[in-house]
Amino acid sequence: NDLSTPMPMYLFPGLLPGDRWCLCAQRWTQALAGGAAPKVYLRRTHMKTLEFADLALLKAHAVDLEQADREVDALDEIRTRFEQSL
Repeated sequence: NDLSTPMPMYLFPGLLPGDRWCLCAQRWTQALAGGAAPKVYLRRTHMKTLEFADLALLKAHAVDLEQADREVDALDEIRTRFEQSL
């Protein structure tokens, strides 16, 4: 459905540029195929999304890529220290 069109009968004002909303992975890949994939927040994206979309494509559309990469690096460091302690 068109989420940019206001639907007053449902008290829905319509989405505006900059608004955020949840989109399932299948619809995101459909939008990607149509050349209209929205930006994503990697840190808020479930890893099961990788069953439908390639990580490189998600990264190319990420608005929080630098922060997500820093968190992955920090988690890798924690994992390494844990494995070394075993």
